Amino acid sequence: MKDSIGILAPGKGWGNFVSYISCFKTISENRNKKVALITKKFSSARSYLYDQNFVEKFIEIPDNTRGIINKIKSVIYIYKELKKLNLNEIFIFHSSPLYVIISYLAKINKIYAPGIKYQNFFLKKKFKYYESYKSKLIDPVEESKELIKKILNIKHVPFKILKYDGKIDQKKIAICVACSGYERQWGSENYIKLIKYLASLNYQKFLILSGKDQSEIENEIIEKSDKKLEFIKTSMKKIDEVIVDLKNCKLLIGNDTGFTHLAIAYGKKSFVILGDCPPHTYSDLIIPIDKDENSPRTSNSIKSTTYEKVVSVFNKHENRY
Repeated sequence: MKDSIGILAPGKGWGNFVSYISCFKTISENRNKKVALITKKFSSARSYLYDQNFVEKFIEIPDNTRGIINKIKSVIYIYKELKKLNLNEIFIFHSSPLYVIISYLAKINKIYAPGIKYQNFFLKKKFKYYESYKSKLIDPVEESKELIKKILNIKHVPFKILKYDGKIDQKKIAICVACSGYERQWGSENYIKLIKYLASLNYQKFLILSGKDQSEIENEIIEKSDKKLEFIKTSMKKIDEVIVDLKNCKLLIGNDTGFTHLAIAYGKKSFVILGDCPPHTYSDLIIPIDKDENSPRTSNSIKSTTYEKVVSVFNKHENRY
């Protein structure tokens, strides 16, 4: 019987993808069915959703779609996969009209999408959020929640934490130095001072969340910190290897990137040091540490966020044992 549900969420980055997880879970719970999740490989969705009870299948779209040949290959691949899934409904969390057209070609009965710009012309009125091509756009996560509320006929899309087993280590903190660009990097010297302060509060273990591009920062932090402290390096690890340690951290503090959103998904209070992007609001677990209100938001905004301000916000919102 053709009654399966698909969620197509290509995303702009895996942090962006993770912020939509509550939407995915709400769809599954409301329909009382597991979903087929179609996303790009860079989301690493299988690494942190394989043990959840709302995903039935993972379909990975190739990351590289640059150039006409790769674009055509991607379209053909998505079409074939959607045909094999034999879906009755598909929720598209993306602005491209191409994904809507492919879904029509795959003969999916009900196709839901925000209806952004040109995409609006290809959707039924009752299956989109925005009324017209000229509608004013809102925050992408809020936009998706509004679409879901309309389609599922519900009043609220609550934030939902990923389920996992394990005991929280009250003396272990995740420090996120990973970032997708220079404009989101707070800097090694700031993190060295911050770790020293956290150690004075009796935090003794630090999971340094980083990528290959931050391996030098990771090493500098460890080399210039107290040798009595315990550090866990991650720059050369895969995401699924890092998750084991992230799950038992008490909280996270650091740059705005994928690991930060994954910590939030696991129910960790997360102090997010922001710069070029405005604060996220999809969960109360997010404690933004933003630029000064009177300063313009630029690629250098995060550099003006002082160590003293970060410590002040931390002390205001963090509960001791």
